[in-house]
Amino acid sequence: MLETVNTWKTPRLRLGLGFAVAMSVWGCREAAERPAGVNKTSLDELTDREGILGPASGDPLVNPLLLAWPPPRNRDWIATDEWLFVCLRGNPGSLNPILSSSTSEERIKSVLYDYPFVYDDKLAWSVNETMVESYEESADHLISTLRLKKGLKWHDGHRYTAHDIAFSWRQIVDQRVPARGVRGGKDQIAECVALDDWTVRFVHKKALPTNKWNVMFGAIPKHLYGPGKAEDPTLATSELYNRLNRSPIGNGPYRFVEWVPDDKIVFERWEQYPGPKPYFARIVFRIIPDAHSRLLAFERQEVDEVSLTPQQFALETAGERFAAVGVKGYAPRWSFYYIGWNQDGSNPFFSDRRVRRAMCHAMNYDLIIKQVCFGLFEQSYGTFHPSSPMFNASIERFDYDLARAAVLLDEAGWYEDETDGWRYKDVAGQGGAVRRVRHADQTKFSFTLNIPGGETAPKTAAIVQEDLKRIGVEMKVRSLEWATFLEKLGNHEFEAFFSAFTAGVDPDQAWNIWHSRSYDGGRNYGGFANARVDELFELGRKTMDHAKRMRYYAELSKIIYDDAAATFLVDAPNLWAFNKRLRGVTFSPRGPFMFDPGMRRWWVPQGSALHAGAGR
Repeated sequence: MLETVNTWKTPRLRLGLGFAVAMSVWGCREAAERPAGVNKTSLDELTDREGILGPASGDPLVNPLLLAWPPPRNRDWIATDEWLFVCLRGNPGSLNPILSSSTSEERIKSVLYDYPFVYDDKLAWSVNETMVESYEESADHLISTLRLKKGLKWHDGHRYTAHDIAFSWRQIVDQRVPARGVRGGKDQIAECVALDDWTVRFVHKKALPTNKWNVMFGAIPKHLYGPGKAEDPTLATSELYNRLNRSPIGNGPYRFVEWVPDDKIVFERWEQYPGPKPYFARIVFRIIPDAHSRLLAFERQEVDEVSLTPQQFALETAGERFAAVGVKGYAPRWSFYYIGWNQDGSNPFFSDRRVRRAMCHAMNYDLIIKQVCFGLFEQSYGTFHPSSPMFNASIERFDYDLARAAVLLDEAGWYEDETDGWRYKDVAGQGGAVRRVRHADQTKFSFTLNIPGGETAPKTAAIVQEDLKRIGVEMKVRSLEWATFLEKLGNHEFEAFFSAFTAGVDPDQAWNIWHSRSYDGGRNYGGFANARVDELFELGRKTMDHAKRMRYYAELSKIIYDDAAATFLVDAPNLWAFNKRLRGVTFSPRGPFMFDPGMRRWWVPQGSALHAGAGR
C-alpha cells in the first residue's frame, strides 16, 4: 500500500510565510529604501549564521545585508534585461548531467537542467513543484512513485516524460558509461520503469534512508541520446554524443547558446520555462583558469562573481579599487583540502598505515594556515565538518611532529642513510632494511605529488616538500592541467595528489570516496580499504533512525582519520567576491551554488545594469 509523502511541502510553505511576515514589518521609511519582501531580522540572523562573527569579522566589506536581499515581488523593480557574468576555472569535460564530475559542471547543470527533486540551503530534500504532481513512497520504503506534471518540455520543444527519466537511470548504472560522479547510490535502485508518459516507478533493493537521495539525478533526452546507444554505449566518444554533450538540450530556466573553448559558455533565458522566471536575460560562464586574472576581470567588471584565494580575500581586496565595485562573502563550507595517497600496492610507500600517519605528522598545519590560508582556514578534522550532524568530536587531530614522523618511518623499515640523508628500504625483502649502510637494491623514498595548478596547491606543496626533506623523504611536484589531473585520478595513475573535496548532501555520499567497492568506477582513487568502515557505511544505509545513522558516520569518520586514508589539511570556507549591485546571494554548506534556488534567485535592481544590450 502506498502512502503519500507530504514533507516536501514544508520548505515552500516556510518561504511563503517568511515573505508574508517580511511585508508586514516594514515601516514607511524602510519601504522607501528597500525593495518589498525583505525581512531585516532574518538577514541579520543570516549574516551571523554565515560566519560574519568568524575570522573575517573585521572586514566591513564582508557579508553586507544588501548582498542577501531576496527579490521583490514586483519584477518591474528588477533589471530583467541584464546579463550575469560568472567564472569557471576551466573548460568543463561535458555538459551532459550524468557525465559531470566537477564543480564547474555542477554549476552549469544548476541553470541548464531541472530535476524532479531538489535540496535547499540547509541541504533539506524536497520535491520540485515545477515538475512534480505527486511523489509517493510505500509503507515498506521499497517502492517510490513519481508523477510528473503534464506539459513539461525539453528546450527543443520535445516532450519531457517519464521515459526520459527511466532511460537516464539505465545509462547511469551502465558500467560502460563514465558516470563516476553520479553513479553512487543509483545502483541501489533495482528498477526504474516508466509506467506511462507521466509516471515513474522506482523499486529499491532495500529499505534505505537514502532512497530519497538515490532517485535524485538529472535526465537526458531519450529522443536524442537513444538512437546512438548501440554505436557508442559510452555516450561519450561518438560524433553524435560529442555534439550533444557540448551543445546540450536541457529543460531548465536557461538554454544553451554557444561554447567557445577557453573563453565562455553562454546560456539565454528560456521564456517557456514553466517554473519561476529567472531574473537575468543571459548567463555567461567565463573560463578564466588563473586566479590573478579572475580578480582583475572582476575589478574591471567583466565578471560579476569570483571565488577568492585566501591571499586575495585577506589582502588584495582591501583597497579602494576593489571596494569601488565589489563586496565579499564569507561562510562556513563542508569542504577540505587534503593529500590523497595511492594505497593500492602500485607503489612501495603508502600501503603501510605507519607511513601514512608519518606523513600526517610531517605537515606543518599552523604554517600552512598562516602563510597559505592567511588565518582564514582551520585544521581539518577529516571527512565531516564540525558543523555537520555526523561530526565526531573525539577525533584527535594530528600534530606537527617531525620526530614522531621519523620514528614511524623507522618502524616501517624506511631508514635514513648517513651518506645522503635520504631514506631507503629493501622493499623486495631480500636483504632486510639496513640502517646507515645502503644496499644497491634498496628503494629510495621518493614520490611525486600531482597538483592541479592554482595558488593554494603549489604554496602548500612547497611547505610540505621542505618538511619531508628534513626527515629524509623526497617529494617531487608535478602540476597538471585539470582534465589530465582528473584522468590520472580515475585511472589510479599517481602516487599522491593534492585536491579539495566538498561533502555531499547526505553522509552516505562519502561511500563513493571511502568504501572499498568504490575503487572501481567510483572516486576512491587511492584504494583505501577498511572492513569496519565498509560495515559502518552499510549500517548507515540500513537504519531509518537518524541519530543512529549519524553515530555510524561519526565512527567511520574517526577510523578514516586515524588510518590516515588521506592527510586532511584544512577546512576551507567560502571566500567569494560579488559585484555590489548583485542581490539575493546566500550560501549553503556547499557554497553559493548547487542548491535550490541558489543562483536562480540572484537579481539586480532596476537602474544598475552593466551588461544589458552590450552584445558580449
